[in-house]
This record gives sequence, C-alpha cells and structure tokens, in this order.
Amino acid sequence: MMIGNDENTSICEKDSYGTFFDDATSETSLLNDNYSRVMGKMSGSVVINVKRPVYQLDDLHDGNTNGDVNLEATTKRKKVSKLKWSDVKTVVPAIDWLFTNYNWSEDFFKDFVAGFTVAVLNIPQGMAYAMLGNVDPTVGLYMAIMPVIVYSLLGTSRHVSMGSFSVVCLMTGKVVSMYANTNANIDADPTAGTMIDQAVSLQPHQAAVVYTSIEVATAVTLMVGLIQILMYVFRLGVVCTILSETLVSGFTAGAAVHVVTSQMKELLGVKIDNHNGLFQIVLTYYDIGIRIQDVNFATITVSVITTVLLLTYNTHLKAFINKRLFMPVPIELITIIIGTALFQFTTFSEDYQIKLIGEIERGLPDFKPPPVNLLMSVITESAIIAIVAYSITMSMALLFSEKLKYTIDTNQELLAQGVGNVFGSFFSCLPFAASLSRSATQQTVGGRTQMASIVSAGLLVAVVLWIGHLFQPLPRCVLASITIVALKDILLQVRDVVRVWKTSKADAAIWIATYATVVLVEIDVGLLAGVLVSLFFVFSQGIGTGVVVLGRIPDTDLYVNMDRYRRAVEVPRVRIIHYSGSLNVTNRNVFREKVHGVLSRYDGQLAPITISINSGKETVVRAQCVVFDLSGMHYVDSSGLTMFARLVDQLNEAGLLVYVAALSGNVYDCMRLRQLGSVQFFPSVHDAVEYYNNLEELRA
Repeated sequence: MMIGNDENTSICEKDSYGTFFDDATSETSLLNDNYSRVMGKMSGSVVINVKRPVYQLDDLHDGNTNGDVNLEATTKRKKVSKLKWSDVKTVVPAIDWLFTNYNWSEDFFKDFVAGFTVAVLNIPQGMAYAMLGNVDPTVGLYMAIMPVIVYSLLGTSRHVSMGSFSVVCLMTGKVVSMYANTNANIDADPTAGTMIDQAVSLQPHQAAVVYTSIEVATAVTLMVGLIQILMYVFRLGVVCTILSETLVSGFTAGAAVHVVTSQMKELLGVKIDNHNGLFQIVLTYYDIGIRIQDVNFATITVSVITTVLLLTYNTHLKAFINKRLFMPVPIELITIIIGTALFQFTTFSEDYQIKLIGEIERGLPDFKPPPVNLLMSVITESAIIAIVAYSITMSMALLFSEKLKYTIDTNQELLAQGVGNVFGSFFSCLPFAASLSRSATQQTVGGRTQMASIVSAGLLVAVVLWIGHLFQPLPRCVLASITIVALKDILLQVRDVVRVWKTSKADAAIWIATYATVVLVEIDVGLLAGVLVSLFFVFSQGIGTGVVVLGRIPDTDLYVNMDRYRRAVEVPRVRIIHYSGSLNVTNRNVFREKVHGVLSRYDGQLAPITISINSGKETVVRAQCVVFDLSGMHYVDSSGLTMFARLVDQLNEAGLLVYVAALSGNVYDCMRLRQLGSVQFFPSVHDAVEYYNNLEELRA
C-alpha cells in the first residue's frame, strides 16, 4: 500500500553528487555547494528534499505483489563444474606467482638477499628452539627446509618466514617428555632418550613399544598436519577469528614464561626435575631455589655474557648499524660462531663442566615414517598445537597482507601448513609455524615473495650437509641465551594489559585470564581458558540487548536516540523502539522485559505516553502505535520469534498498533512466514510514522 507524503512537496533535481536541490537553486550556488561538499565542509548546508509515496515492504517487490520468494529457484542445487585451470592455481598458488608472473629481473635479487638473511637467522634460532622440543638441535634446521619448501608452493602469504617457533616447539617438547624418557635407553639418544609407556603399548600381552624422542615428535607433527588438512576440507579457516589479538598476546606472553623457565637448567647448569600441571612454573623455581648451591658458575658466566652482549646490541646498536647496511648484522650467528670457536680451541668445557651440544649428525635426514600407532595418543595435544601454530601464522600473514595490500586465503593457509607438516613428519621435523622476528626481517630487508623462503631453504641444505656438525663444541647455555633474548619483546607484552584495560575492560579480562592460566596451570589449559572467557563475553554481550526510545529531529526524517540527542522529540501518539542485536533463546526474556520497561506505566499496564512540544508547550497524550525499528537485528531464531509474536499480541490487546520497520531480508522472511497477525512492515521508520499520521488524518 502506498500513501502520498505531503510533507515535502517541492519538485527536485539531483546533481552529480547525489544531492537534491530545488529548481530555484542558482548555478553559482550549486557550484559552491558541490565544492564545499567535496571539501568536506557541508555540515548543515546541504538540503535533501525528496518527494515519494509512503511504502510498505510488500510494495517494493517488482511484479510480485505478495512478496513471495521462489524458494525452488533460490535453493536449486548447482551443477558440479569441471575442474578448471584457475582451480589448480588456487590450490597451488606458486603456479601463478612463480611459474607465470615472477619478475626475475626486479624481484629475485631482493628475494635472494631476504632469503640469505633469514637463513642466517634460522641457524641459531632453529638450533635453540629445537632444544625446546627435546630433540637434536639440527632438527630446527630441518624444519626450515622440508616443510618450508612445501609452504612456499602452497601458501598465499608472501612474507611470513616459516620454520621453528619457540611456543610451538615448547608445546611439542612437553608431549615428547610425556612419551620419551632418558631413563629407558640413555645410550640411544643423549639429548632425549626413550621410555616404556603402557599407555602407548601396541600389544597388551607383549613388551611395551619404546619410542624415541624424534619418533614422538614426528608423530605429533603428522597428526598436526592431518588435523590442519581436515580443517581445510571443512573450511575452518575462520577458526583464527576465535583467537583475538588480545587472546593471542596473553597466550604468547604466558607461553614465553614457560620457554624461559624451561631454559633455566641450561642457563644455570643445574639439574631440575620436570613438573607438569598446576603451578609447574612455581615448583620449578622452587626446585632452583633448593638446588641453588649446585649451579655451575662457569655456565652462569657464559650465559650472562651472551645475554648482556645480545641485549646491548639489540637495544643500543642494532638500529644505528642497520641504517647503514643493506642487510641486518647476524648477531646471533656471530655469537654462536665465537662460542663454537672459543670452546673448540680451549678446554673450558672440560675444566668447568660446561655442557655442550654434543654430536650432530651430518647430512639431510633419512625418509622415515612416523609411528602411526602413537597418533591417537597425541591427538588432543596435536589439535591444540595445530590451532596455535595456525593462529600465530595467520596473525603474521594478515598483518603483512593489510600493510602491503594483498589478499590472504585463510583456508588455503590451512592446506599449506597441513601438507607441510605431513611432509616434514617423514623427515624428522617438528610442527612449524611463522616466526615473528624472522618474518619481520624478511619483509624489512625487501623480500617480495616466497622465493625468499626457497632461497633460505637451499642455503640451509648446504649448512646441514657441510657446516652443521662444526657447532658440536657450542655450549648449550649459549643457545638458551639466544632463545631468552629473542623472546624479550614477547615477554614484555605483559605491559599491553594496561593499554588494553584503558580500551576495553572485557579484552583486559581475556588477556589476564589467558596469561594467568597459561603461567599457573598449563599452556593448553590457558588457551582453552582464554577461548572460554572470550565466548563468555560474546555471549553476555549478546544477552545484553540494546533497547532505546527514538525521537524525531523536527522537520526531518531522522530518528535518533532521545537520551543522546536533546533536539529529538517524540512523535505524538507513536512510541518508537530501536533494538540492536540478535533475538534468540538466550536473550528473548531480557528483550521482553526491556520493551515492557519503555512501554509500561508504573502500574504495569502497557499504556505508553508521548510528550510533544508545540510552540514551547508540552502536550502529553497516550500512545496509539508502537514502531519497532529492527534495523540492528541481524538474526532471530524460532524461540525469539515466538516471544516477539506473544509481545505483539499483548500490545494489540492493549489497543496498540504494531509496526515493524527497517528489517533485514532474512529477518523479514522469518517474520512473514510466522504470520504475525496485524503487524505491518515498512522499509524505514519514517514510512511507518507517516503511514500512521495519514491514518489519523483519515479518521479525523
């Protein structure tokens, strides 16, 4: 039904900027107004004068007066299309950027420099982070070769540097410590060892199966890869949105405390028992306090010197020197070269019992399938590691994509990481992820594409084949010091809580809950706690519905919150209620109570009054019509719809007309299917108000 709107009767013309002017507008005024609009100085100087009928929503259907939707046409199953070349390029992005569009003359040199720089950083970081995983240090170098090549071909981020990451390695190391132990066969692996565990015994009536550290680690890697591929199949790339920046900040800061704690035995040269579960960090430092007399002061001296030198360079010299060079100085690599040379040509380690890295295997790892019988035993921990590794990588990938204006496919990233982990599990690799420091360096020195990662992997192959074994005399405390210094910025994220608290109390609560649980309980429990607290706030905000009364700015079609804008006045006999949020089983009763609150008198009857102001005089009249502005409602379920229908019946019984305005398409369809009796639907609040005013004029 259409009713003419006589409020604005002038005939209008529309200029190129979409603004309507009267015929009497002069050409000079028009040019000035257009100029002022472009310059952003049009506050209050542009007049919008529109003449149109009053519409109900059903009037807007073109050639379909009843508004029925052809569900058969909209829900008809699409035919499965044949595989196209574009689909292949989507699955393997390297076909596009490497084999088709790579600019060798402009990009390769920059990618080579970035790759060389990242390879240099990978040597100390990979070896140090592998120790967190309770495996041989060279495993950290393998992680920067095998899976990284796969990611370079399948990934969509151009700048993330994949490989070892401290938090992921630490989480894997905790799983390794559960299923591998030095007590069972200390001669098999001096750094990790094996254990007999009835929980992973293959045959209950025979001897239990014994797993080495690297076997447990590769089983975790394989399961992580399979989980990520499964997430890709079910298009679960959106899972990274569950872990907000605040949650990830609190999680990584707490996990960094675990990393530092795990390295204390290397930094102090003292044997410390492993603790798991509640207050494990507190118990670890308690053990250190008990055994403080057993510390190796020579090891502490080497640790302190290494840490102070690295911190001094990073804090005071790094920025100054890097401005004058085309690539960063590899201070960590220089440190391990000096440390290796010093202990290679002296007897310090024997004289002062300083623990060294020990034997390092030469060459690339052999192809060896992980023990598949161990997969189900590590599935829970692997699922958490898969989500953490993916979320950390995506946070870095999205940061670079937004900064450099290119797109990231979140689901394709799952495939790239999943296949990379599956491939790496057959070559003695731990689960890999993006490194924050290496990724930033790769982008800063000018890396353009993942060719930088391919170059880095190629250079590291040479290191593994001919150079890696030379680091055998390197003290383990030097690698531990490198790890601690690399985590400085992550540890200092604890300062973020002050800024977050000023911005959002809810986000601050998420950060504190995540950090405290990670530090005091366990890493995976802390992640779960952070997710639960985040969901709680989302849930509670969804329940806390927003119901406000709208008033009209005089002589306009603008309807605003009367509590915020003093110029707004109520339309006589019309109570306009704006609602924002979903309407579902969790908040339906809250919505009803709030609506009753703005419509009921002190005695509880649904008889709202409106106060209009004419010539400075206030007129109090009883409302005859209730308009629901549902422009902010994006979802309604069956329970919410049932409650809304009952509310409409209550209002009708109280003698009130009920109009609904500004619905989204899906909510409108749900309400029409419910057949809400006398409710009429309008495209805007102004249409509903003018419709009621015209009815009043007809009645008069």
